[in-house]
Amino acid sequence: MSEVLVPFDLEAEQAVLGAIMTDLDVLDQVLAIVEPDDMYDPKHRTIYSAVRRLHDQNAPTDVVAVGDELAAAGELRGAIDPAYLHGLTSMVATAANGAYHGTIVHEHAVRRQLLEASTAIAQIASNTAVAPLEAVEMARERVDGIGATTAPAIETFGRAAFTSFVEGLEHKPKYVPTPWWDINNHLGGFRAGGLYVVGARPGQGKSIVGLQAAMRLAKEGPVAFISLEMSRDDLMARMVAQLGQVSLHSLVNHEVTKAGWQNIAMVRQQIEQMPIYVSTSDQVSTITQVRAFARSVARKAPKGQRLAGVVVDYLQLLSSGERVESRQVEVSGFSRSLKLLAQSLGTPVIALSQLNRGSTTRKSNRPTLADLRESGAIEQDADSVLLLHRDEKNAPNRLDVDIAKNRQGQQGRVSLQWEGTFSRVVSRTWSPTTLIDDNGGVQQ
Repeated sequence: MSEVLVPFDLEAEQAVLGAIMTDLDVLDQVLAIVEPDDMYDPKHRTIYSAVRRLHDQNAPTDVVAVGDELAAAGELRGAIDPAYLHGLTSMVATAANGAYHGTIVHEHAVRRQLLEASTAIAQIASNTAVAPLEAVEMARERVDGIGATTAPAIETFGRAAFTSFVEGLEHKPKYVPTPWWDINNHLGGFRAGGLYVVGARPGQGKSIVGLQAAMRLAKEGPVAFISLEMSRDDLMARMVAQLGQVSLHSLVNHEVTKAGWQNIAMVRQQIEQMPIYVSTSDQVSTITQVRAFARSVARKAPKGQRLAGVVVDYLQLLSSGERVESRQVEVSGFSRSLKLLAQSLGTPVIALSQLNRGSTTRKSNRPTLADLRESGAIEQDADSVLLLHRDEKNAPNRLDVDIAKNRQGQQGRVSLQWEGTFSRVVSRTWSPTTLIDDNGGVQQ
């Protein structure tokens, strides 16, 4: 096996240092491209760091000032002396090429980082104590972090942002509608990069809402559904019940009527072609595995498409796989990771969340944001929080959805029709009595 050569360019490093000690404008350009660790030669790294320190202090960065800074730090010794510093500036024909040489330095550094990552990945792969899926995710994270300091575009916020904003006004916002038009009136729909939290106490319908949302998103492309509570058969029974209008009870108990079998046959093709990829608790249990599964599904998206959505059912059943100081800190990490996942994949993430029983002690019995179990960070990270409530005694056919947080629009309450027989929730058909509850009173 041939020896791998470490990529670097000492002449480009010298050209960068000479340029930034000659021209302050070039220094500003180079600082946006080159990090100290991009310098391969240790003495060049030391000199560049000294220049950065002076720049941060608004001090001069000429060759004399840099020499004084190095001397004050005890770094003007060995191969770094005043003669070497002056030699750097004297070899620069024109400082204008500083940014160009800076790009060369940075690109060589990226290649070195890739070599280092490949070594680290080999060690991860050989560590049998790390689960294979987690090892793949760790390897991806190492590679994803390479070259993150590529120079950003430097331009005024107003001009670029205003032009983009005005041009965007000519087009409708890109939202994927939810299955419920009355919720769309508040949210607009699911937005790429958004984190949507659906909170409810046990048995209030959050899994049904999550599955219906996934089925709607699947019309746009592949969906990653992480089911930590229900099995594949449980999910399939609910999909068949929803689409085929077959009693869930008959499906669970294998007591399907002739008409039911006909309905199942009618929706078979629709379900088989639905691009929902399911991972259950026997495959995924940590937030690292959730990210890995979502990225794997994203790669299955047809060319020109993105992952349409991620649904996690439910947040509190995840684990970090690590020792943490408290469960609250752990769950806070989950919500933050899911928000970052939504942004990195450019897809909506719907996280179902268990609520504590604080609402049961209130007179109204309705949940609030304070009931989000084990972490207030869930509310902070979420773009929208939907809290579900059913009054099974007084209004058994109604599901109230409190839009308790909505970063992109208005808050409010929406009442949906609960169709428990078919394990689904639908928008209520409007009529003059829509605002009258099931007992004849006005909805609050």
